[in-house]
Amino acid sequence: MAWGTPWTQQQGPPRIDLLPRKLVEQRLVRRQRTGIGAGFLVLLAALGVWYVLETQQLSDAQAAADQEQATAAGLRAQRAQLQPLADLEAQIAAADQLRASVYRREIRFSSVMHDISAIVPEDVWLTSMAVAFTDAANAAQAGTAPTTASTGGGATTTTPGSPGAGSPVASITFAGAGLEHVDVGGFLRALARGPKKGGQPVCLNPYFTTSDKDDGDGQAMVTFSATVDLSTAAYSGRYQPAGTVTP
Repeated sequence: MAWGTPWTQQQGPPRIDLLPRKLVEQRLVRRQRTGIGAGFLVLLAALGVWYVLETQQLSDAQAAADQEQATAAGLRAQRAQLQPLADLEAQIAAADQLRASVYRREIRFSSVMHDISAIVPEDVWLTSMAVAFTDAANAAQAGTAPTTASTGGGATTTTPGSPGAGSPVASITFAGAGLEHVDVGGFLRALARGPKKGGQPVCLNPYFTTSDKDDGDGQAMVTFSATVDLSTAAYSGRYQPAGTVTP
């Protein structure tokens, strides 16, 4: 029983504590110190476990970084090996672009004449042909704007259907013969109806300049000369990217 403890607060038989009060206090202090030491040891153990885990995570992160660096180095080496192929592809692309630029306004007159020969009437035949490129085509090839002459200080206008109307890129002059004037007219009407390319007429402004009938040698014959313009549909389109429309 500790000093100063009332008898009324005790449960059961009274207990008498014969230990000196100073010794009781020393035991209490030792218990407190032991508890504090145990708590400190638990804290140290927790810090040690945390340190070990953090060290392991750092080691794993460093290993992952080393692996990524090794992968990047391998990719750089592969890129260096494939660089000649990339240079070759760039050269091929540049060559394709240059070729497309060169052939951009190509007219394959063999194809044009094949189309025209298919629509020439049986009673008409051609004796000569001359081709001239227009100023608009030459200016476009040179990268400059075409110039149009004017008279009287006003702008020059072209009658629709006459030679030069519709911004043609070339002009063909024909000389030929036929049995009758109506045959020559049929040839010009055939030129006006076709051929077409991509829905756009290849021939523009068919126009005859002379048509003379000769009854000599007992055989009536009509000699004529005519012109026809070619639109941008006459361009061959060779080596052009898909969907390219040549102006």
